[in-house]
Amino acid sequence: MQSQHTLLMSVVVAGWLLGCQRAEAPPSEERVVSHGHGAFIGESGKVLKADLGLVRRTQKELLERLRGRALERGGIDLEAPRKLIDSQVEDEVLADALYIEWLNDTLRTEEVGQVRALNNALRMHYLEDLREPDMAPQELHDTKGVGAQVARKLEAQGITTFATTNEGKEYIRECAAAGVPIPPPMFSFAWVPRGVIRDEFILENLQAELLHYTSTSPPGLCLALPRYRSDGVNIDLLGIICLGTVSNKACFWDSPKPSTFQRGVVTPIEAFKGGAGLVSGTDMCTDCHAGENPFIVHPERPPFDGLATMGSGWYEPLVHPDWPQNAGPSSLLEAVASEGRCDSCHRGGGIAGRFPSLSMELPGYCVRVLQNAVRPAPLGTMPPNGGNRDLYLKHIGVLEAACNAPSPTGVEVPVSFPDDPTFLSPPIVVDPLYACGTRVSVRGAVLDAKVTLRIDGTDVDTLIARNPSQEVFKVPRLEKGQQVTVRQEKSGALSLESPAIPVRDHTADYPAGLPAPAIDPTLIHECSEVISVRHVPNATVTVTVNGGAPVMGLSSSDWTALRPGKTPLEVDYVMEAQISLCDDKSPVSAPQKVVKAPASLPPPVLAPPRTFAGQELVSLSGLTHGTRTELRVPGAGPAGGFSTPVSWFPHYDFATPLGRPLKQDEVLVVQQTLCEKGTPLQSQPAEPCFMLPAPRIQPPLPGTNFVAVTSAIPGARIRVRDASNKEIGDGSGNVILLSRVLVPRDLLTVVQQVGECTSAKGYRIGVREK
Repeated sequence: MQSQHTLLMSVVVAGWLLGCQRAEAPPSEERVVSHGHGAFIGESGKVLKADLGLVRRTQKELLERLRGRALERGGIDLEAPRKLIDSQVEDEVLADALYIEWLNDTLRTEEVGQVRALNNALRMHYLEDLREPDMAPQELHDTKGVGAQVARKLEAQGITTFATTNEGKEYIRECAAAGVPIPPPMFSFAWVPRGVIRDEFILENLQAELLHYTSTSPPGLCLALPRYRSDGVNIDLLGIICLGTVSNKACFWDSPKPSTFQRGVVTPIEAFKGGAGLVSGTDMCTDCHAGENPFIVHPERPPFDGLATMGSGWYEPLVHPDWPQNAGPSSLLEAVASEGRCDSCHRGGGIAGRFPSLSMELPGYCVRVLQNAVRPAPLGTMPPNGGNRDLYLKHIGVLEAACNAPSPTGVEVPVSFPDDPTFLSPPIVVDPLYACGTRVSVRGAVLDAKVTLRIDGTDVDTLIARNPSQEVFKVPRLEKGQQVTVRQEKSGALSLESPAIPVRDHTADYPAGLPAPAIDPTLIHECSEVISVRHVPNATVTVTVNGGAPVMGLSSSDWTALRPGKTPLEVDYVMEAQISLCDDKSPVSAPQKVVKAPASLPPPVLAPPRTFAGQELVSLSGLTHGTRTELRVPGAGPAGGFSTPVSWFPHYDFATPLGRPLKQDEVLVVQQTLCEKGTPLQSQPAEPCFMLPAPRIQPPLPGTNFVAVTSAIPGARIRVRDASNKEIGDGSGNVILLSRVLVPRDLLTVVQQVGECTSAKGYRIGVREK
């Protein structure tokens, strides 16, 4: 699901640029779920006609929802604040807005940020576009439309009416300290115009352009999106997002309301609202700006072509705690067999980026970003370049189901039930599989389990598992129609066979012939010794350097890392790739040039940062593309190393080269090298394994037979029990297959085991109604 450039959730402007159709008025009673950059978004993902009827019915829905929750909680006087507001504010819209705000701040549910942003958006739209102004614009904004005299009376009696003000200086200092570039003055020469954005914006009556600023100290970039009125000079909206590409922190700024900015007039960042100062505004940036990094783009469009903006890992927003904090990444798709896989592009370390953890907590992302992206062609953008959308319907369905799932309601609980020594979940065969391939990947195997791959019921290869992310089997040349399964055995427990994956004919999916592969990521540094290529699964991959020194690799999935024929790589070397499958050969990929290595390398990051006695694997992020990463345990010896073309390496097995698992109080030292050695990381001392925390899973979906793990110790064995304490899941990695399909009101408890220890607490979460 990826073009040769970066796709959705990979690079630029979330609510800003999502290839939206022109504004149209859907059914008048459609519910508002989000607001972004001046537009109200309905459940269908379309822009709604923002008349007075929309304002009043949305206020009514908010009031009913909040009053209902207040009555459920009990002990809240709902009438006195209502009477006080009504006694001072004659305008019903403004009175309701103040009462909604009071209810929201009093209850502080998990939706507090979304409700605040939507309520403010409704109020400001009413004041600026639906009602004749009766006071100066600044007073209108600062007093929420009720005027200074009324505002002072209500403030004195506990009803907040003055909007919070924030100069932004503290936020600017916080962003700088976190390794985020600070935007230079807007419209100064540091900003590079990248062109006008046409027919892609939420509001058709505003002109938009993209500006780009690159920072070297700290490494990162900023993108700005001014939107002009019909005169092409005065600016209604101007948002700025800055990402530290090493720190993976992001900061957000927006123009104040009412905006007095003009095209070409140099304006310092201190004139913008940022951080907590945005909370009093009308948009909640991180409701849409979610995923691997804070930007979302249309890579085929001229403003974005060639714009490289990925960080080195999962981004963290520096925003008010009421706002979504970019939970994720999601691993929901790993267990879902699909002819077309969305995660063939949306993966860790690649140029598309992983999906966030989807739920009702991200209405803007779900209805505006995702729904518009997966629409049928020509409106949608996933898959790109006219790809067959039908092949991806299973993955699209799971993503949409996750969006409709309620907020997580899991809790930690003490556990004491024994493990079931007779039960073990099967691993998962990575699909799709194509005829003529000679490699098959499997994920989800338990450490040291005996894993057996079977074709049409016959054993063809066996190995001892050491990586839950991927084990690769050598198989005879695959033939169309064969059925591939896998099973595992550990300590006498034998799993069932996994769901069968059929071998397909690639010409059915690619009737025009094999598409050209893509070197992914495109950023290749000098001194590196490995690159990676994204391609049709099971193909043979050939990489050349400067048109020669060809090296071939056999692939088991759709992404292959391999060592070119001339290493270490030097600046301006040109890398190209080509694939073949059966008698079919693809065009050559777009060439990519090797660039100079960065002057310094940061320390790697352990994810998660805690380690435990008995641990054998670690996951690392924050790696610079192409580095050689080495590990050691002081006092015990070297723990091996690896070269990676991307920024993330899951489930690295350090115990095999070390000769044993980690012991209590030992530390891991991790250092990456690219031309020169970087700053080493020293982990905290390994904790005793009885201190293992409970793992975490995404809200389980009814009708599925798996759980997606969001937090666990690398290599941990994950066990899942239902309400009757029956073990229905036992595996490793990001996805655990279950022995049965989940139904509404199922209650699951999940624990993790490292070495001889199982977490004393489990994570308990229910399966909600569809």
